[in-house]
Amino acid sequence: MPKFSLAETRYCGDEFVQFLRETGRERENRRDALRGIYNTEFRERTEPKRPNFSCVLYALKMNHRAQVYGGLVYFKDKKRVVIADQYWRPRTNTQAAAAVSASASASASASASASASASGQQPSSGPRVPQSRAKKWAEFIRGKHGVEITSEHDQSPGQIRFPVVPGKPRTVTIVVQNQGTEAVTLQRCQPRRRLQEFSFSDKEGVTQGQSVLLHPGSKYPVQVRSQAPCNGYFRTVVVFEFTKEPQEHFIIGRSVAAVAESQLAKDLGPSEPFQPYQDDLRRPVTVITEEGFPPTSSQQDELEKEIPLDTYKYPERLKKAIVTGPKASANPSWAAMQTLLEAPLNVENYQEKFQLLLHLEEIQMEVDIRRYDMKDVTMEQDRGLLVLKVPGVAENRPSVLKGDHLYVNLSSERDHSPLVQYKGYVHGVELERVKLGFSTKLQKLFVNNLKFDVTFTFSRLPLRMQHRAVELAMQHGLASLLFPSASCHRPLLTGTFQPRWFDRKLQSNEEQCRAVTHIVMGISRPAPYIIFGPPGTGKTVTMVEAIKQVWTHLKDSRILACAPSNSAADLLCQRLIKDFAPRYIYRLMAKSRNFEEVPDDIKRCCNWDNEQRCYVYPSKKNLGCYRIIVATLVTAGRLVSAKFPPGFFSHVFIDECGQALEPESVIAIAGLLTPMDQKTNPNGGQLVLAGDPQQLGYVLTSPLAIEHGLGTSLLERLMLHNPLYKKSDRGYDPRFVTKLLWNYRSHEAILRIPNELFYDNELRACESCELDVRNTYCAWEELPKKGFPIIFHGVCGEDRREAKSPSFFNTSEIEVLVHYLRKLLQSGGKKGIPSISPKEIGIISPYRKQVEKVRKAITSLDPVLRALPDINQLKVGSVEQFQGQERRVILISTVRSCNEYLALDETFRLGFLKNPKRLNVAITRAKALLIVVGNPAVLSKDQHWQRFLRYCREQGGYTGYPYEDESPDEDGLAAGLGALHLGH
Repeated sequence: MPKFSLAETRYCGDEFVQFLRETGRERENRRDALRGIYNTEFRERTEPKRPNFSCVLYALKMNHRAQVYGGLVYFKDKKRVVIADQYWRPRTNTQAAAAVSASASASASASASASASASGQQPSSGPRVPQSRAKKWAEFIRGKHGVEITSEHDQSPGQIRFPVVPGKPRTVTIVVQNQGTEAVTLQRCQPRRRLQEFSFSDKEGVTQGQSVLLHPGSKYPVQVRSQAPCNGYFRTVVVFEFTKEPQEHFIIGRSVAAVAESQLAKDLGPSEPFQPYQDDLRRPVTVITEEGFPPTSSQQDELEKEIPLDTYKYPERLKKAIVTGPKASANPSWAAMQTLLEAPLNVENYQEKFQLLLHLEEIQMEVDIRRYDMKDVTMEQDRGLLVLKVPGVAENRPSVLKGDHLYVNLSSERDHSPLVQYKGYVHGVELERVKLGFSTKLQKLFVNNLKFDVTFTFSRLPLRMQHRAVELAMQHGLASLLFPSASCHRPLLTGTFQPRWFDRKLQSNEEQCRAVTHIVMGISRPAPYIIFGPPGTGKTVTMVEAIKQVWTHLKDSRILACAPSNSAADLLCQRLIKDFAPRYIYRLMAKSRNFEEVPDDIKRCCNWDNEQRCYVYPSKKNLGCYRIIVATLVTAGRLVSAKFPPGFFSHVFIDECGQALEPESVIAIAGLLTPMDQKTNPNGGQLVLAGDPQQLGYVLTSPLAIEHGLGTSLLERLMLHNPLYKKSDRGYDPRFVTKLLWNYRSHEAILRIPNELFYDNELRACESCELDVRNTYCAWEELPKKGFPIIFHGVCGEDRREAKSPSFFNTSEIEVLVHYLRKLLQSGGKKGIPSISPKEIGIISPYRKQVEKVRKAITSLDPVLRALPDINQLKVGSVEQFQGQERRVILISTVRSCNEYLALDETFRLGFLKNPKRLNVAITRAKALLIVVGNPAVLSKDQHWQRFLRYCREQGGYTGYPYEDESPDEDGLAAGLGALHLGH
């Protein structure tokens, strides 16, 4: 047998690694599987003999090109990393020159949503002022012909800003200086729009329209008198008009702002100046990865894996197309992508289109996760692991779970190429501490206070599950479920349905009874049945009752009950076990879930093993002992992998379906639910979807995926585009959809506007015979009008940002929120107002930074609120975090106070403006009292907010900054800049 040198063996190993890449198996890390590939495919493919696998592996280890942990092998990866931001376009492209990069939402949100709120998620890059506008502003404020305008309160270029005290006038001076060699005439000085907070005066009457000649070297003062009626940010734009011989006209402008703020607002101000988004994300970086060691898994996994789950990595040509931009002549990949994106979704392109959309989302997720990266941080050692402090990890910002991984590199080497990065696997998460397993190479390098740069990643498992789902959908003949055309009119139950209601309150609700009856009878099949549940109408209650009735009346039924989130799936399980013994119900959890977060009452029926202290996954045979399995949509993918026999599940229920992407919902269907068929499956195939298409869906990051429908849930797509689910003059067809109409949550006044705007005025506030919590604040002394439990408090605030965060905050609004919180928590038990606990109050804002600042104000800065023992139970979060929840009192901070980014809001559906679903969710969380804090002049630019504002004013619920129906200062400036003759 020939002998091979170490160098020859290593070279052979390098060829084998390249072979794995070429055949799409670079992620394979099982030693036995790699040995099989090497021996049966690679070793004998050429004539010369090759060393055996063990020798190859040894050579790669000795040359630091592979690491071996027991039965697992990790090859060190050297690759060029390119980040492709879909919000960025090459500046050579005419269309792209006007584009803006992504903004923050909390959203945040839209999130861009592009947000990202969520979650509070939001995109990595902050909004940019379109280039033409920025250039016009720079030209507008620039000195010309030797004329300069100055003030002792000059801030950033063109900005004059000074503090004031509410109710006390203050005068500041603006000086016009002629530093040129020729005389100029100051023709006029006036604000573009007059505000009650400002008045202007001067000795010669220039502010009244008189002109004054300014000789070379002369100065001319103009006085600005400001008086703020309340705390806030008051701004106007002042235009100075000049002439110079021979009849040359030019102007110079200044922004003048008076700021009245409390000490709290000052303390909440920017920690450091805002640093705009940098383009270095697109700089290619070559990296070499040192593999870490994952946590040992003691879980008992007997659940079969008969259907493989591929990696579904996006093609590099797609990322290249995004980086190059939308010039079809130079980029045919972009043109092909655009053609598929713009094609209507149908049976033929179902897999291809959804997989493209999921690829686009993943590419943008790679960009957005970068906003969590950290520089120059230290770690600590803990028994073979390194411990990293990650602020925000407790709120899933970023999401870091056991088994995930991240990368670190030495801060001192950040500019090296190639860059050596160390992959660390998460062994545990404790509050803000993450325990990581790194390679022995890093452990040997480690010393205390060694500084690292940290790069976060995200779990690809949900994406992979969705890719497989859309791939399996048409293979399993789901066209009749996903694109239904008719009912087979074959009921599951013969005779009359005569239920014994588990929840007797349903008996008096016609719509709920109808929905349950039609679901049990199964007459919509093979088409899905939809429960359209507006806020507070008992959607989940109806679904749970339907599950119980199916279980009772259809003895051969097996039910899979799913929801997008653990909390929603837990709620289903909690309500089911009230009437069914745990031996019939199994709550299947993901291995990454912290068992401490599982509600106590469902721990007895979930897959946690107390003896092994881990989650277990029973075999198909053992799972067959349960008639109801409850799981999240992603975890249902484990059942898909097990390949249950066709017809095993007779029913699939998906609650909160409107919050899930369509491919996410399909995870629980493709491979698990066999469509009803008259001959082959007459007694099964019932899909039930519950949700509200008028509320928020999944928070996406990719603008292309958002634009082309990835954010449209399966429930919403059916209701928008399928004739079976369309509303006619006679309402919805009860064979396919029931709209719930009785609202059990909110006071009638709170319900009125969302009812009008989103629900065709069909919702009805349900009367209660008991002490109704919805009326408890109708006599509160802070209400502008008694009996109307809504306050709209107008604030003239300022949109601010800090450091590298693109997210907005508004300290003037926080001052008002704190005022009302104090009143709420101190007035309880007085004048007929009941005491209220912080946990019964919620504060909603669309921007992650505002959420952070509000939380800081109430738990750290305000002396009254922070002293309350249970103040931490007061939830502050994004709209997405409150969806599906309710509170006795809801306060909303809208944040936005200038119109500069309204076009951005409209394009990417950020914040509250231009996103009606976010408005709908926010104002329908309140039971008894709704307090909205915002700038009425800006909010009124949105038709939905304008209607809400008008309603509050008509009903006497408006207070705060005096509001008039006219455009704010920024509107005049935006329109005026284009029309101004900016002479030189």
